[in-house]
Amino acid sequence: MGQTLNEFCYTSHGHDNWFYRKYYYSGANSRYHTFQLALNMLAVLDHPPVILETGCQRQADDLGAGMSTSIWGEFCAKNGGRVYTVELSPKNLEVCKQCTQAWAQHIEYILSDSVSCIRAATTVHADLLYLDSMDYDYGGLLNLYGGQEDIAAAMKAVDQISLTEILAKHSAIILPAQEHCLNELKAAFISGLAHERTIIMIDDNQLPGGGKSRLAKDHLVGAGWKCLLDFQQSVWVGPARMLS
Repeated sequence: MGQTLNEFCYTSHGHDNWFYRKYYYSGANSRYHTFQLALNMLAVLDHPPVILETGCQRQADDLGAGMSTSIWGEFCAKNGGRVYTVELSPKNLEVCKQCTQAWAQHIEYILSDSVSCIRAATTVHADLLYLDSMDYDYGGLLNLYGGQEDIAAAMKAVDQISLTEILAKHSAIILPAQEHCLNELKAAFISGLAHERTIIMIDDNQLPGGGKSRLAKDHLVGAGWKCLLDFQQSVWVGPARMLS
């Protein structure tokens, strides 16, 4: 690996954690800690990691949506490894290529439906599977409660609604992304892309209605997996990794 784990994991005299310096944003990056955790686990592997993400970076300054392709690409450029980014939109994929050209030799850009691509990935075994392909329509949910007029009031109103009520009233809004994420996860286990030592990471977590990850997390719990950190993203590991 290009960087020692200690150099990457913390910042002190003589140790410059490039990820902290570049992406912490004085605590404003709600995904920083989950990204740092996942990257730390990749950094201790005894081989260059394989990362597959569904849904690519869509603009140059995409921190509000994670900037995931840039993060994975820069990590692999510094430490070795390969990133596969799967995106259904040709436009988004072209933007991603432009934004990540500095690390393009470590990235494979795949134009495809994510579930179909994962089903066919029988010869790729991911060290990290990052699921973020279909947008969770949080904005559409907020708009039902006046979000276009007063976003703060709408967020407060939606936060006070129980999961049972959201599912009863607004399943048409929240279920598509949740079911798609679950289908990606199931396909990954069937194809062998995800295995007992894969780190699984899901974006758009902890949102009203359970976020994008709700059904996938239920599936992981049922399969004996454990959550390491649950915030804007959710990070999971299987029984084999917990015992090692």
